[in-house]
Amino acid sequence: MTPPVLTPPRSSPQVRFQRIARIARALVLAGGALFTFNALGTWIFPDYALRTLTSVVQAHVMGPLTPATRVAYVLWDIPSLATILVVLLRLWQLFGEYLHSRIFSARALTSLRGFARWTLVAAFWSPVYRAVLSVILTWQNGPGRRELTVDLSSDDYLMVLVGVVILAISSVMAEAARIAEDNEGFV
Repeated sequence: MTPPVLTPPRSSPQVRFQRIARIARALVLAGGALFTFNALGTWIFPDYALRTLTSVVQAHVMGPLTPATRVAYVLWDIPSLATILVVLLRLWQLFGEYLHSRIFSARALTSLRGFARWTLVAAFWSPVYRAVLSVILTWQNGPGRRELTVDLSSDDYLMVLVGVVILAISSVMAEAARIAEDNEGFV
């Protein structure tokens, strides 16, 4: 007869939630820093900007970026960076609530819903951002050589899908919290 296999005791759900929340908050913090440093790098270093931007937009840029092109790019990039940082802020708030085991709190549900909505904003903004960026980058090419590239990628579709799914989940969670609150009144 073989001895029974002993399984290690599982940590409580609260401890697991807190561990996941800490990891998620660390990832959000790292993501915010990376997106910010990347934006600063593209604003400060013209060669890095050209390599990075031409990988985002399939446009033919002739020569190095002119100062006017760089200024136009910096101004155009601000709304995009702000959108990304708001998405990350919503996640930071959400996992802050989860860290304190407030899964169904009003702030957690608002943060989850905000994350979903801002993800949808980012998904719809992304093709517009790339299209205008293609014009900004090729404006210095001169008449007849400027480009407007419009593309929809599978990443855009997946962002829309994730945003819609999380928006639906947040609505279901809000309804579950409301029902639980109503049931507490009967007990």
